[in-house]
Amino acid sequence: MRKNLIGFVIVILIYGSIPIFANVTDKTVIAKSDQQIKNELEKSMEETKKQKEKLELLFIKSSKELNDKGYEVGLSYSHADRMLTAQIKDEAIKSQIENIIADTAKEVEFGDFEIKFRVLDSKIPLNKEDEKLRESIDKVSNVVSDVLKDKGYDFAYSILVKPEKEIIIEATDKGLAEDDELENLISNAILSETNMDFTVKLEEKSESEIRDMEWHPVFAAIMEETSKKFKEYRGFASSFHPMPLQIIIKTTINDSWFVNADRKVKQMENYVGNIIELKMEELSIGEVPYEIIIRDKGNERIN
Repeated sequence: MRKNLIGFVIVILIYGSIPIFANVTDKTVIAKSDQQIKNELEKSMEETKKQKEKLELLFIKSSKELNDKGYEVGLSYSHADRMLTAQIKDEAIKSQIENIIADTAKEVEFGDFEIKFRVLDSKIPLNKEDEKLRESIDKVSNVVSDVLKDKGYDFAYSILVKPEKEIIIEATDKGLAEDDELENLISNAILSETNMDFTVKLEEKSESEIRDMEWHPVFAAIMEETSKKFKEYRGFASSFHPMPLQIIIKTTINDSWFVNADRKVKQMENYVGNIIELKMEELSIGEVPYEIIIRDKGNERIN
């Protein structure tokens, strides 16, 4: 009887150890999986960065050549569709423009994209006043940037040029709004360089505006990397109101027929979470509570 009892106890201990062993193994697999995702994301984000640099070079070089040859062309690019749109006034020059863009893209090693043309209505006359205003804004913006750079200011700012000869500069620097001397310095520099007399006002951006600016690179990374990874991705939205921050991923998933929908949703949620954590660490953004919301094709929440 005693032998049977001892054997029974041993059996219980052996079987009792199995769930503990399995649990530790599961945690190890999950941790390994998360690390693999982070490694994959870091590599993908580095590739995205290089592609952006090549795209910027494509725009700079092709715009210069187009201008040098007398072509008036507006260029824009959609990352989601990998579509470069060229706005032209005359359909007859399409082949010349396409050749210049294609040759430049090959030179800077930017590929896998399409070129689409949009022919502007030539019957609509160009507004000369609007053209002059755009040129003035460019000149004024350059002067403002030069003055702030010379004074050693290193912060994010936006410039609003009003028709009533007023310039509002909003910045993240807290002491900027109280610097009357800098306002006069910028105003005098604009007058000297452009012969235009502007009143300059320096204002501090609100906390919500600063927060939006800080998170913009995070949102951009979510859109870029999620669209690269998941063919089911169809859009992004975010909202700080109400808190916590809502990160909304729109998908083409139809829960009624989509095979392994729950698994795919979990993968997307985990992937987006890793993007957020990596970018927050990279940009040294303070902790902000957030919630990831995955929506299906009918915009119903599915996580």
